[in-house]
Amino acid sequence: MFGYIRPFYSELRIREYHYYRGVYCGLCRAQGHCTGQWSRMTLSYDFAFLALVRLALRGGNPTGEQASRPVRFERRRCLPHPLRRRASLQRGTETDYVAACAALLNYHKLLDDRADEKGGRRLRAVLLSLPLGGMYRRARRRYPMLADEISRAMQAFNRTEKETVDSADRPAAAFGEVLAVLFSHGLEGHAATIARHVGFHVGKWLYLADAVDDFSEDVCRDRFNPLRCLYGDAALTEERKQALSVAMISELRSANDALALLSIDDEQCMPELRVLLDHMLTVALPLTTDALISGSYRQKEKNGADAPLPAATDD
Repeated sequence: MFGYIRPFYSELRIREYHYYRGVYCGLCRAQGHCTGQWSRMTLSYDFAFLALVRLALRGGNPTGEQASRPVRFERRRCLPHPLRRRASLQRGTETDYVAACAALLNYHKLLDDRADEKGGRRLRAVLLSLPLGGMYRRARRRYPMLADEISRAMQAFNRTEKETVDSADRPAAAFGEVLAVLFSHGLEGHAATIARHVGFHVGKWLYLADAVDDFSEDVCRDRFNPLRCLYGDAALTEERKQALSVAMISELRSANDALALLSIDDEQCMPELRVLLDHMLTVALPLTTDALISGSYRQKEKNGADAPLPAATDD
């Protein structure tokens, strides 16, 4: 996806930071096992958030043989960190599921780039077709029903984008439905309802975040942006920025309200999971919203401010 859903590390305690990093590393390993080693290069922080929510909804990270299993970490070396063992979430049903989601959604993003982009971006999409196509096929073999659901949701989203001429909310809602599928697939009852609401509202926030971040560049390169349909090509006024900020924060509050209805098992998932989810929706993403609206987000990225996954000493 886009990589906007990341924690604000300076606001985390050390144990919460290590929990998040362990989930991220565990997802990287799960991608290598489920969809091929090259797929590990496509992992984004958005999928780490999906993994956190799914762990909470499932009450742990079960395997095929176990109806439930606690969240557990193991210390392992990997190619980027060969000298020091790092905490890594053990593989289970949910890590494999999120790995497949990443492959399926990245492939659909590739198809969009091939159809809509020009020049270097389209060439890049063409060159990546072969490796991402292989990842997609491996994920589809594991989760054929999920692949079909995502395909239908993406087709509806693409139609909505093409038909919309004066609204950013309609395509944002259509993209929210895509994430609602990812968050809720395979769940039942109360958990599925909560998952759909969280995915829907986080998806709307994510779509608007990308639109705000890319607005100036899209105007310069004459690319589609829902905010161009709504406001035209003029620079966003303070009044419009304030309206966008209110809309984005409202989506985060709706997602947090839905997640608050879930009773998270601290013994199975560890207390850090509850804290991380609250941090993401009430601290990190509101701060990201402010940075996007003010235009400081990309400058922070260039300067490495609160950069993702900074080096840390072992416990």
